[in-house]
Amino acid sequence: MSSSPNSRLAQAREKLAQAECNLSPEHKEIIAYAGAALNRAGQFADAVIMQTEMRECNTFERAEDGAAHARVVFEVAATQDMCNAHGMVHGGCSAYLVDHCTSVALVVRGLVTGGALDLVSQSLTTLYHAGAKVGDRLKIVCTTASAGSRAGTARAEAASRGFYQQGFDCRRCTMQQPWKRP
Repeated sequence: MSSSPNSRLAQAREKLAQAECNLSPEHKEIIAYAGAALNRAGQFADAVIMQTEMRECNTFERAEDGAAHARVVFEVAATQDMCNAHGMVHGGCSAYLVDHCTSVALVVRGLVTGGALDLVSQSLTTLYHAGAKVGDRLKIVCTTASAGSRAGTARAEAASRGFYQQGFDCRRCTMQQPWKRP
């Protein structure tokens, strides 16, 4: 895969174009630029993220309170480089996928609400139900849960083979701004 910034931007645009998406053209372009900037060749686990396929990128109004939220769905095939010695997707890899995918959901929500876009993970709580094997197709569904002036939370559920018996459930809390020394 080519690693030039322009080719990364083209790939990010293509992923968005293939997804069901209700974002404005301007917001799609910001998401594409963010994807290209944050997924640079040579970075940690770049090959894993480059294999993800965005299937959905939508905002919605939550019925309970009318608050704006985002739902982002990714799919990825489990490959050998994602797996542990037992041929199962490594917990560290699944946590990395969740961190990335929930980041996208929180950025999408931030775009439509005027919230923060520069996010840093603060906490990641994961419950593993069963492992995915090499060749399984993971579907990762991320939904924002809340966001305030200092933190936002998203939930991710992942399943292989379309069954939620295999996969994991994760809640993520994210600080809006990186910690800075006084």
